[in-house]
Amino acid sequence: MAGIKIVTDSTADIPLGLAHELGIEVVPMYLHVGEQTFRAGLDITNDQFYQWMQEGRIKATTSAPPPVVFEQLYRRLTPEYEYIFSLHLSGRLGSTCRSAQQARARLPASATRIEVIDTKLASMGLGLVVSHAARAVRDGASPAEIAQLINNLMQHCHVVFFVDTIEYLEHTGRLSLATAVLGSMQRIKPLMLLDEGEIVPYERTRTRAKAIEGLYTFIEDFPKVQEVIALYATTPEDVEKLLEKVDPIFPRDQVQIMQFGPSIGAHLGPGAMGVAVFEGMD
Repeated sequence: MAGIKIVTDSTADIPLGLAHELGIEVVPMYLHVGEQTFRAGLDITNDQFYQWMQEGRIKATTSAPPPVVFEQLYRRLTPEYEYIFSLHLSGRLGSTCRSAQQARARLPASATRIEVIDTKLASMGLGLVVSHAARAVRDGASPAEIAQLINNLMQHCHVVFFVDTIEYLEHTGRLSLATAVLGSMQRIKPLMLLDEGEIVPYERTRTRAKAIEGLYTFIEDFPKVQEVIALYATTPEDVEKLLEKVDPIFPRDQVQIMQFGPSIGAHLGPGAMGVAVFEGMD
């Protein structure tokens, strides 16, 4: 029997190639477009999704996989693995983790040790935790070491982002701010931070250029940075502007560039950008 398996969901924005390379099991979120339902990353590509969105044909919503999906996955994996770490989207942003916990409760106590963890992260903040944990598994770390690593990573991975318009966050119900605050945000491009699993305003910026500069400042504020991921929805050309600013403090050729997948893009909309930062651990 193999040792440890890492499971996550598609809000981690991990490219399928990387997931395959590291042996990560990715459970797709459900994407609802009109009367159609797609499994993110399987039934619809990033290009298709954003093309539909930019053509104005859709405003999508997402939903968590039901517990039965996780239960079937866990039952398939338990004969092969002694430990499963199932790492998921912040419980304040969706019910994915709760769905996984319900599935875990349906399995016999004698089954493989399954740890379902609310990382309080999303996108490549979650993706960083998952990928580093998977690399540690590959390198032979013990379950106790993996558990400690995951806990530490969750404290040291951070995500900040901005959107072109907050209408998608409002439409999908991911902004629980007062009406007065929402009204003032309509006229600016505020940076938003994932703080303890919740989206909170981070910095008020009025233009796209200032918002990109704010992403740079966010990175600069860390005394030490080990890994940077630049994230975009539909404007890869703007990543170059960010890289130019970042290069003096973090080598631009070491910045990873990734696209928000549909599971996250449905909430952020076209034009969104962000960064995920792993500040490293002593």
